[in-house]
Amino acid sequence: MQIQYYPYAVFLFLSAFITLLASWIAWRRTAPGSHTLAALLLAMTVWSAGDAMQCLQTGLNAKLFWLDAMTIGAASASPLFLLFTLKFTQYERYITPRNLAILFFIPAATVLLSWTNDYHHLVFTSTRLVEKDGYILIELVRGYWFLFNTAFSYLAILVGLFVLANGSLRSGPLFRNQYRILLLGCLIPFALSLYSQVRFASVNGFDLAPVTFGISGVIFLFAVARTRFMDMIPVARTRLIENMRDGVLVLDSQHRVVDFNSAMKVLLAEHASDLLGRSALELFSDWMDHPNDIFGKLDIQTEMRIPSAPSRFLDLRVTPFFDKHQQLTGRLMVFRDVTDRKDVERKLRDANFRLQSQLIEIGLLQSQLREQAIRDPLTNLFNRRYLEETLDRELARAMRETYPVCIIMIDIDHFKQVNDTHGHEAGDLVLKALAEGLVRHSRRGDFACRYGGEEFIVVMPNITSRVAQERAVVLRDSLNSMQVSYGKHSLSATFSMGIASYPANGDSREAILRAADKAMYAAKDAGRDHIRSYDELETV
Repeated sequence: MQIQYYPYAVFLFLSAFITLLASWIAWRRTAPGSHTLAALLLAMTVWSAGDAMQCLQTGLNAKLFWLDAMTIGAASASPLFLLFTLKFTQYERYITPRNLAILFFIPAATVLLSWTNDYHHLVFTSTRLVEKDGYILIELVRGYWFLFNTAFSYLAILVGLFVLANGSLRSGPLFRNQYRILLLGCLIPFALSLYSQVRFASVNGFDLAPVTFGISGVIFLFAVARTRFMDMIPVARTRLIENMRDGVLVLDSQHRVVDFNSAMKVLLAEHASDLLGRSALELFSDWMDHPNDIFGKLDIQTEMRIPSAPSRFLDLRVTPFFDKHQQLTGRLMVFRDVTDRKDVERKLRDANFRLQSQLIEIGLLQSQLREQAIRDPLTNLFNRRYLEETLDRELARAMRETYPVCIIMIDIDHFKQVNDTHGHEAGDLVLKALAEGLVRHSRRGDFACRYGGEEFIVVMPNITSRVAQERAVVLRDSLNSMQVSYGKHSLSATFSMGIASYPANGDSREAILRAADKAMYAAKDAGRDHIRSYDELETV
């Protein structure tokens, strides 16, 4: 096998090396379409390298072999380009098994027909060697399938370019450079390939398209290094920002708007052409009194109210961006409409307030019910039930702490005569006046109870029997001087009192009450309006 030196092959090999390097870098990326781009660049590598090897050969069979190898890359480049643009712009819904089969059927058929061209001559009607300028070249006459495949390839490329152009229009200003670089890298080989096809010569010499693949590879490598191509791609902005319900605003270091999404346009009620380049301080002057406060060097989260009709509440998060030298490069502002949440919170606060009011009301009602359960409704003194429960506790405490407890049992003398003479209403007034007198002469810690009918009991913890008698005398004198007005009458009464003490006269509630009751009846037997102690009865 003889090899000839052909200068054009050097450029082809260089182009193949660059596209192979770009393919390896793209393969290592994880962004949508990165592996398809790697396959596209690899197809360009096969195309350039196959063309270079064909140019170095001097034999017809050797040239045809590398021409067939080159066809693998040339036939698959255009459908791979279209597939890459669909993935890059995330139109994956069009990438179905049926569409993939249609897209790659013609390239596969082209490769197969190229390898079997000697039997049907559909790709090239004739192939032969010619000598030109001292180099042995191959003369090719294009067949019908070659023209059909060429038209299919250009159609796929045109559709891919349209998809990229449409994606560029949908992208924000921050990502538009990536689309421009990508379109430039694709348009250069496409334009020169089209130029080569228009000026096609039967002698296969200098084909511009494979050479420019290296230029495309350099452009892609530049895009990766400078614009984070295949790392942070525009489609991420389209999916994650444009479709967000939250308003997104991107500012530069001078607080000027450089990007936004549709939700932000709705919040600001501005046209897109009026937003770019505007100062955020101007945009938010009606929303907040001091907009400068949100442009600090740290993340900020705050809430604001939009003075619209109806007014809305927004949750604002501001995140600053810094370069590798920690210099501020811009800010990301995310506005979330929290009006519904605020409304729910307000309703919840109102419900909580109503619930608390109801709980307070229930508590008061419960307190009233408890009071009613332990209070006598006429005199408002504690009732017999409360006396029995409380006296047991008081005696248990007195036993633990070893102090005496005295009780005075009081009965109104001749109370039936008051009811019979003046009526029950007059009797009730006497009972109430007695209750007021008992409360007025009770110490803190004492408690007075209506024991039943006209009988009352005063419990006096931590007091001796002698002191209890002294207090009983004072209490009786005070009650005897009591005058109750009833119509034209002034009612008065006398009282018989019996005194008993714990533990001297009993060690239980029942025993103490029995002792006091006996002492009280002893006071009545003595002529009423008397005070008797159970101790006096035991000495008699």
